Amino acid sequence: MTQDNKSPAEPAKESGGLLRRVFGRATHENSTPGVSSTSRVKSTLDLADIQGFILRGYRMPMVRHFLLSVGVPAQARKLLARFVNGDESDAPQITTAEDWHVGFEPGPGDNPSEAPRRKPDYCLNVGITWPGMLALEIQQRVPNISFKSFGAFTQGAAERAKLVGDTGPSAPQNWIDAFQKGGDHVIVTLHALSPDAMKTYSDRLVALFSEGNAFREIWRTDGMALMEMQNGTPVPTFKVHFGYTDGISTTTIHGGPEKYHPDHQQPCEPWLFVLQDAAENYFVPEPRELGLHGSFAVFKMIETDVVGFENFLQSQKDKIDPELLAAKICGRWRNGVPLALSPDTDSPAGGIASDQMNNYEYVNADGSGDPKGLRCPVGAHMRRINPRGQPVTGQGQPGGSNNTHRLIRRGMPYGPVYDPKQPYDGIPRGLLGYFINSSIENQYEFVLGHWVNDSEFAGSVRLNPKSKDPMIAAQDPAESIFVIPQANGVPPIKVTGFSSFVTTKAAAYCFLPSITAIKFIAQLG
Repeated sequence: MTQDNKSPAEPAKESGGLLRRVFGRATHENSTPGVSSTSRVKSTLDLADIQGFILRGYRMPMVRHFLLSVGVPAQARKLLARFVNGDESDAPQITTAEDWHVGFEPGPGDNPSEAPRRKPDYCLNVGITWPGMLALEIQQRVPNISFKSFGAFTQGAAERAKLVGDTGPSAPQNWIDAFQKGGDHVIVTLHALSPDAMKTYSDRLVALFSEGNAFREIWRTDGMALMEMQNGTPVPTFKVHFGYTDGISTTTIHGGPEKYHPDHQQPCEPWLFVLQDAAENYFVPEPRELGLHGSFAVFKMIETDVVGFENFLQSQKDKIDPELLAAKICGRWRNGVPLALSPDTDSPAGGIASDQMNNYEYVNADGSGDPKGLRCPVGAHMRRINPRGQPVTGQGQPGGSNNTHRLIRRGMPYGPVYDPKQPYDGIPRGLLGYFINSSIENQYEFVLGHWVNDSEFAGSVRLNPKSKDPMIAAQDPAESIFVIPQANGVPPIKVTGFSSFVTTKAAAYCFLPSITAIKFIAQLG
């Protein structure tokens, strides 16, 4: 590939390489006026009280999730207190959203001349399910506790699975046992920069869990960035098992602690991800010490059928080039180039700068753009999960904001890199992590229920009544259909008969308490 025709990864190589993207600093500054002014505002959020992964992407290459069941409630509460006591020698500390700058891309409030708070070789976060809140005896000890705006959280993922398309093979009765029996109380998530750090902090955590029978570990699983060889050295990538470059589209938060690339979309208000009094559609949980500055997250483990996906692409080659079909299904070419900017090739003349890969719109306020999906099909995966300015269910008008339904995704692949030379290796592979939002009902469940698994989401654009998200929706091969519009009156390409390419293996609805909330829980005795 020539210098004049760059892949999307090449601009990053010129500024320090993929390792620098994962572990180091980026050198870009935003150039779009509306975005750069927002990005450079020093955050007014109480970053020291908010769990870090709500607002910051850690960019660490490995993660381990521990699912815990409460043993002795008083001991469990005491251990949670130790995770926020500020003493690293006593226990690993929960990572907050405070400014830091070693090993991470600096945000607007970061001062690179200051010494780091601590060596960032790990990040630790904690989520508590509603059964976990009960097992910790929080409701018993706090009679005025109220999650009245958050019925989905108190009902739990299994009870509401049908609302998000988790049926058939993805139904709760087919989930990993530990998520079926009511003992899924607390999820502790450990990110690490190296295998040594992962082992060191895992060993410390496991020892702490067992002290005084505070917690019983009932399940654990690991995720790791997929590796590729560069100059004979394995290097972590941002790819997922289906072969697409991931993590290009990020949710911009007004006053958030990270820098954001140019993006046509309006920045999201922070109350959409951090529980605040300014919220328009919920009441902060009570008591205030427990609810304020927290958030909610849906933990999911999703198995991907890479063999089925690749076989399906090839089965349609008489109708459409397999790689073009892959792009139409997703909304981006596998190297990350969006169809909205380059509908005919993944290598447009002159290339696309890495900081411009998310800077586009589907439908403008005046109705122009790609309203009929000739560049990117209206039913494509990316266009469904984030319709941008397109009028859709829950949005209202062309050019309007769909921000009240936005999500933050913090996930990582699990399983080895797919080898097309050995497709039937029988090894599970997929994605695991969190969908973060302040309202599970209005964000996660709305997107999955209305935009992903429904044909009516697109407003004035009439999709086939059996149409769903071709990549992540629950599909019945007797009914599944994906329609690719063609220009100049040419009949659309219709691909049919495909099964679901993803299967939910585990899910849990979690509360992400603030540091103040954890201390409040700990002092309950």
